[in-house]
Amino acid sequence: GVCIAQSVKIPREPKPGEFDKIIRRLLETSNARAVIIFANEDDIRRVLEAARKANQTGHFFWMGSDSWGSKSAPVLDLEEVAEGAVTILPKRMSVRGFDRYFSSRTLDNNRRNIWFAEFWEDNFHCKLSRHALKKGSHVKKCTSHRVLIQSLEVLAGTTATLYCGTGSQESGASV
Repeated sequence: GVCIAQSVKIPREPKPGEFDKIIRRLLETSNARAVIIFANEDDIRRVLEAARKANQTGHFFWMGSDSWGSKSAPVLDLEEVAEGAVTILPKRMSVRGFDRYFSSRTLDNNRRNIWFAEFWEDNFHCKLSRHALKKGSHVKKCTSHRVLIQSLEVLAGTTATLYCGTGSQESGASV
């Protein structure tokens, strides 16, 4: 069986020294060396930096998500600390009919989703409100005449959001 010795949360806005404190806390349980970490790239990098700073290269066995396993930036110049890490990339699959449904969404037919307007602004680099437009800015006013182009990355994230609802706002690391 697997025993969780500690569960440590990474704050959304970590203060200086927070990651050093996390490593010290993980070291409190001397015989627990596996660290399962699901966090964003920046936080993973800071945890690895703190482990190196604490002279713990090779001490921990890291396990995590694709947010660092499929990218080089989180471990760049920290390869020795991350060596041997196991990361998991979830299998991605299409949900029948979802691609067609998602790409047919517009400002006119998707008012029920309170996040859609923000998504539309981000996707098309525009602003819906005239008040949000700044003089001299290259940002244009949004129109409803745009069409969403299918993108695997957007669709995968959107599918997950549809099924999962609102998730935790904090990353987590467990030993």
